[in-house]
Amino acid sequence: MDSDTKKQTFALFETGAKIGDPWAARKLGSAYAVGIAGAKDFAKAREWYEKAAAKDDPAAMNSLGVIYADGQGEPQDYAKAREWFEKAAAKDDAKATSNLGWLYSNGYGVPQDYAKAREWFEKAAAKDDAGAMNSLGVIYTYGYGVPLDYAKVRERYAKAAAKDDASANSALERLLVREAFTTGRYAEALQSQEAFAAKVEAEETKREGKPGQQTVGALTSVTWYALFAKEFTKALTIADRSHALFPDDLVIETNRAHALMFMGHDEEAKMLYLAHKGERLPRVDNKLWEQAIVEDYEDFRKASLTHPMMVYIEKELGVSHPDDAIP
Repeated sequence: MDSDTKKQTFALFETGAKIGDPWAARKLGSAYAVGIAGAKDFAKAREWYEKAAAKDDPAAMNSLGVIYADGQGEPQDYAKAREWFEKAAAKDDAKATSNLGWLYSNGYGVPQDYAKAREWFEKAAAKDDAGAMNSLGVIYTYGYGVPLDYAKVRERYAKAAAKDDASANSALERLLVREAFTTGRYAEALQSQEAFAAKVEAEETKREGKPGQQTVGALTSVTWYALFAKEFTKALTIADRSHALFPDDLVIETNRAHALMFMGHDEEAKMLYLAHKGERLPRVDNKLWEQAIVEDYEDFRKASLTHPMMVYIEKELGVSHPDDAIP
C-alpha cells in the first residue's frame, strides 16, 4: 500500500474500533503494532487488543500473548503470554494453539515438554495451521520426544506446503537432503544440497543484491556433504568461497581445516586446526572450537572416514579420543 492507502485503512479501522467493533479494534491494534500510519506504538496496540479481547475476539487474545512473549513494549512475560494463548486456544484459535506448542517445545515459562508441545501442534494442525505443521515436521525430523520418522516428516511438511507455506517447501527440500545423508547416500545428499544452495543464493542475491548469510549457511552444508562424499577438492573450493564471503565464521574454518587435512595439505591443516583453540562458534550453540572438531571427527569415524592426523590434532587440542593411541 502507498502512504495514502495506509492512512485511509488506518482511519477505517479507527472508525470501526471507536464504535465498538471487535474485529476493527484488533485490526487497529495490529496497525499500531506494525506502524501502518507512523511509528510503532505497542502501548496503543495492547490497548486496542485488550478492548477486542474483552469482546471475546480470540485473535486479539493471541496477539496479546505475542506482545508478552516477545516483550513488545512490555517486559517479556511468558506466564502472561501463556494465559492469553490458553484463553484464545479455548476459543479454537489455531495460532494461539500453535503458540502454546512453541512455549512447551522451547521451555518458555513452562518446563520443556515435547509431548505437550506435540499435542498442541497436532491440535493446531488439525485446524489447518501451516506453522504447526512445520513445527511437527521439525519434531519428527530431529526426534524431539518421538522416534525420528521421515515418513511422518514428509507428510507434515507436504501438508504445510500444500497451503503455500514457503518455509515448508524449503524444509521439505532440506529434509530430502538430510534423509539421504543420514542413510549414507552421501553423493546424493551432496548433489541435492548443491541444487538447494544454488536456489538459496539466487533468491538472496535477487532480494539483497548479493549473496549473504543464508547463502553461506547453505554452502556450509555443501562443504560438509562433500567431505563425506570424499569430494575433498570440491569441499575446499566451496569452503574457500564461503570464507571469502564471511572470513570470521569459525564453522566455515572447521570445514576448511577438514578439507585441507583430507587433501594431504598437512601443515596448512595443522596451522588452521590449532589457530582457533579456545574460541567459540556462536553459530553452533557457542560451542568451543576443540569440542566442535572432536564431534566432527566422531561423525567422520562413524562413516569410516579417517586420517592419521586426527589423532595428533585431538591430542594437541586436549581432546584425545579414548580409543586412540599415537603410534
